[in-house]
Amino acid sequence: MVDALEFGDVFTEDMGVLNPGRIKFAESMIQFKNEKTGKLNTANAADLDGLNWQRLGNRPGIKIRFSDGKKMRFGGFKDSDLEKIKQFAQKNWNKEVEQNDLVLKGWNYGNCQVDGQSVEFTLDNKPVFEVPLSNVANCVGNKSEATLEFHQNDDCPTSLIEMRFHMPADVEDEESDPVEEFRKAVMAFAGIETETGQPVASLQQILCTTPRGRYDIKVFPNHLSLHGKTYDYKIPIKTIMRLFLVPHKDGRHVYFVISLNPPIRQGQTRYHYLVLEFLKEDEIDLELGLTEQQLNEQYGGKLEKELSGPLYEVVSKIFRVLINMKITVPGNFIGHSGTPAVMCAHRQASGFLYPLEKGFLYIHKPPMYIRFEEVASVHFARSDVSTRSFDFEIELKSGQVLVFNSVEKEEYNKLYDYVQNKHLRIRNAKKMDKNYAEDRFAGSDDEIDPYKETVKAEGKERTGGGSDDDDSDSEDDDYDLDEDIKKRKQNRDSSEGSGSEPDEEFDSDAGSSDSGSGGSETEETPKKKKKKEKEVKEPKEKKERKERAKGEGKKAKREKKDPNAPKRAQSAYFHWLNENRTKIKKEGDTVADVAKRAGEMWKNMDAEAKQPWEKKAAADKDRYEAEMKEYKKSGGGKPASAGGSSSPKKSTGPSPLKAKSKEYISDSDDSDDDDDKPLRPKEKKEKEVKKEESEENSDGSD
Repeated sequence: MVDALEFGDVFTEDMGVLNPGRIKFAESMIQFKNEKTGKLNTANAADLDGLNWQRLGNRPGIKIRFSDGKKMRFGGFKDSDLEKIKQFAQKNWNKEVEQNDLVLKGWNYGNCQVDGQSVEFTLDNKPVFEVPLSNVANCVGNKSEATLEFHQNDDCPTSLIEMRFHMPADVEDEESDPVEEFRKAVMAFAGIETETGQPVASLQQILCTTPRGRYDIKVFPNHLSLHGKTYDYKIPIKTIMRLFLVPHKDGRHVYFVISLNPPIRQGQTRYHYLVLEFLKEDEIDLELGLTEQQLNEQYGGKLEKELSGPLYEVVSKIFRVLINMKITVPGNFIGHSGTPAVMCAHRQASGFLYPLEKGFLYIHKPPMYIRFEEVASVHFARSDVSTRSFDFEIELKSGQVLVFNSVEKEEYNKLYDYVQNKHLRIRNAKKMDKNYAEDRFAGSDDEIDPYKETVKAEGKERTGGGSDDDDSDSEDDDYDLDEDIKKRKQNRDSSEGSGSEPDEEFDSDAGSSDSGSGGSETEETPKKKKKKEKEVKEPKEKKERKERAKGEGKKAKREKKDPNAPKRAQSAYFHWLNENRTKIKKEGDTVADVAKRAGEMWKNMDAEAKQPWEKKAAADKDRYEAEMKEYKKSGGGKPASAGGSSSPKKSTGPSPLKAKSKEYISDSDDSDDDDDKPLRPKEKKEKEVKKEESEENSDGSD
């Protein structure tokens, strides 16, 4: 006897959407796991009332009926699966599988009745269609017409808004009202309550972080009603997929997270999660709006009429019993802060990452739950010693990459051990030492950034090629002022003696003076020297500074590339890009768009696809090295000689020593104290000539 039957690639209809998954028939239960949400629905086989084999979504399917009126429909089977299910149901459940053929005439009239938790429309005792009452949001009766309004699912490409049934009155029984009877039956089985009805619990001014604001929450048996200052929401209980209760990092707050599918909407914004925030100190005394009989019959005595205690515990208990769903809490992971929360940021918004037993929960903006089944690999990025934080990247099987930035360095080892224990694939599988001595983490699965690798290669090449130039540069000598003054003085004296330089020009109007003595000239000599040294010092310093700045500027400039130098080798990525650029480029793409798309394509290529391009890159590298050797042998790439045109030019401007000085200019030719003033060069020469003439005359007279 077969213990269990499993079927993959089946689906179930949920508010207009066909959700794929797997179904398992066992002796004691029936299980269906939704591949999209990961939610596991379990039904007890002892409650089975019957099975029907009928088409669903234009494929063979099965409808399972339960004794409480609930129905489950699954499609996507094969015709050959019918015999397997028949044998299994007969042996394990003692039930026969009935085959129902749907009426495909297209007639729009027949019999409509409420059967269990669905509305069935039949013709000639054969089903035409059926509508699950869990999808019904409201039922309105108007004379001879009943209108069913349905919950909307944003994931559904085509939504059914409402359906109207025309129900003529019975001529023989005028007192009966078929529309009102139909409406009451739908309202009762669909579990639709109006806002005027008494809720199970009413919570005032509860803080919601998503959607943000404070809301009055009314809990009904089949839906939640949120009333805020600006927006109101109505959330069917059946759309709640998961419940989470996690502590805040500060230890004073608690997050209660409700996962929704389909999400609620606010304009064009969808909220897949409802996040409530509570203070641990807040307490509440609450009386439930249910009778003792309802508490015992509907909820098995799991709730008391009066509840008291911390607010978050009371709310958690109500939801757990009302929805009949377990609440997920943190497991064994404890971070560096001593709490299960890891502080990080996603899309520049700060939040907390909670590593749980079967996935990662992130709160908030946007809140998300990442199941391990969806994870392809994780990556610890930017984790070298130069940074105080690292990035935690999660790559999903769908190809999407979620990046959590600014994770504290102290969380690395704890997060690494957690991921390793959960047997998730780590792209850079290398554990960091406690002293963080490693600069980076390398592994065979590391992704290569083509642009980064190219820049590194070019940088190494330039460093190697520019070493000769650096060695050939001579160091600048320190400037010696005294030595320079002495040298200039010697040059000036030699030039005056040889007459190679023209005489300095002065004012021709200045009067000559015969007065003067050698003693006065001797006294004035130190003053002249001092002033001349000052004149030499100032312009010389400026000139040296300019020459130094000019020399440094020349060094900073990049040398002109030799056109005869061999072409540098290209990486494997650029060989591939040059070959496939026309295929990658689309109409209207910019250079940046093409580069971005090419980088993503190269990143997703496997090692086997990259191998031919890596061989080309290796061959190109060998070619470059061989050509570079020949180029250097032929004298290429050598630095310019020191005696070339690169030597700084001498200044062609006027010498500062040739400028007129105040000490050579007299205020008046008739001044009485001409003897105290220094003689001008012309006056000095005239005086010497007169002296020589007077000596000759005296010799002649003798």
